[in-house]
Amino acid sequence: MKPNRGAIAAGSSLTVEAGLTALRAGGNAVDAAIAAVLMACVAEPLLCGLGGGGLAMVRMNGRTQVCDMFADMPGRDAPHAPPHPMRTIELDFGPTTQEFHVGRASVAVPGLPAGLWALHAAHARLPLEELAAPAASAARTGVPVNAGFERVGRLLWPIQQLDPEAASLFGRQGRPLVQGDTFRSPQLGETLLRYAAEGPSLLSTGDVGRALVEALEGNSNLTVADLAAYRPRFREAIRYHYHDARVWVPGLPSVAGLLLLHTLRILEDRGPMPAPLSAAQVRFITHAMERTERVRGGRFLADLLEPGFARGFLAALAPHETADSHTQPARAGRPDPMAPIGPSTGHTTHISVVDGDGNAVGITQSLGETAGVMVPGTGVRLNNFLGEADVNPPGTFIAPGSRLMTMCCPVVAALGDRVFAMGSGGSSRIRSAVLHGIVYLTDHGMPPERAVSAARAHYEWETLHVEADGRPPGTMEAVAASYPGMKRFDGPNMFFGGLHMASAGGTGFEGGGDARRSGAFGHTG
Repeated sequence: MKPNRGAIAAGSSLTVEAGLTALRAGGNAVDAAIAAVLMACVAEPLLCGLGGGGLAMVRMNGRTQVCDMFADMPGRDAPHAPPHPMRTIELDFGPTTQEFHVGRASVAVPGLPAGLWALHAAHARLPLEELAAPAASAARTGVPVNAGFERVGRLLWPIQQLDPEAASLFGRQGRPLVQGDTFRSPQLGETLLRYAAEGPSLLSTGDVGRALVEALEGNSNLTVADLAAYRPRFREAIRYHYHDARVWVPGLPSVAGLLLLHTLRILEDRGPMPAPLSAAQVRFITHAMERTERVRGGRFLADLLEPGFARGFLAALAPHETADSHTQPARAGRPDPMAPIGPSTGHTTHISVVDGDGNAVGITQSLGETAGVMVPGTGVRLNNFLGEADVNPPGTFIAPGSRLMTMCCPVVAALGDRVFAMGSGGSSRIRSAVLHGIVYLTDHGMPPERAVSAARAHYEWETLHVEADGRPPGTMEAVAASYPGMKRFDGPNMFFGGLHMASAGGTGFEGGGDARRSGAFGHTG
């Protein structure tokens, strides 16, 4: 098969190379994305895997769709059974600590295996066995632990210690893996090869699926019936015109897609964007993020589940909002008690791919913080989505068999003769990372690599977080005068997500992998 041309941005150089290998073998953007996802299961094993879920934005032959492979709420066999208690683990972030809910009761129905299989059947050129081979080989021979791997491994080490097999896999002599160590999981390599040959039934009605349920030891409502009933869904993407760009975002179950469009609309309504990286620009964007944060509070998540609410929300795009300027200090007090979350680690990763035919694919995938549970003998880690307030909001009923919510927000954009795939990990910071990428590309005309690396801001829980690097002198002081509680960040920080972007057009391939999350970028030429 004739080699294809293309480009990939992702959270690991190994992930990028696996995708490029698929392109060189004649694969298209979907082939490259699937190969990269499977490699990420090995190179970024605490961020993604066959025990998790995600969303894919797929632009093929001029049509843009979402492949929804996010997780389902378990409990089909006993829809009225009360939830089992989860374990609470405190993670140390240095200046602060935060509690997370993990354990067997936190595991939702994984969607990634069925989703990748459906995506492959719909669009791929190469056999899945060929696409899985590099990942399987890497799992057997081992991958070097880089700075990003070490950082996540240290943070999540208290969760990995809940499972002796996980502690052995991700640790050495009682401590987490560090740079210089090698991560090996031959069992995961074998599972990837079996999955490529046998399909997603391996992890539902097959022996791995049965072992998954047995690993939960009756402390979960998840059964083989939940695994067998799971179905990925292809959905139409939501198209929005922002200035001269066309932007495609996912609708439900992505909450972030709706909130991103809300923020873009506010930016347009306010008029021309101030100079890039200036204090005025930070205040301009923060005003829009703050108003979106207000919408996100209250009953927004509960109302999203009501028939027709999301459609009405998109049709209106916040006409009730006033155009007041928020350059004053943030409001005192706590947010509405129904507001869904506080700060979150955002253990998520993203892959962006474009090819020489103008196709574009973005896949955002996650395991949450992981449940602290492995499927014995398979190398498969399980998610803790039911313990994530972003995904399973407290006080909001999601019926068994229904999709959970997600902040995953892969995006495809078209500007001039160029097509872009972009997305980020980072939970609630996903939408602000993608927002800045769009603003930097469209309002400021930055090339993709610069749009990825340029300083960002994020507003949440009445607090403004701002990166200082690259801003004009005096900018941070001016912003702090408007937002006295502002938190300043010097140097790249994973808090702001990992915006990975790939682009194709008349001048060739461009892109960038976000250094905030050990990102990498590559192209075939």
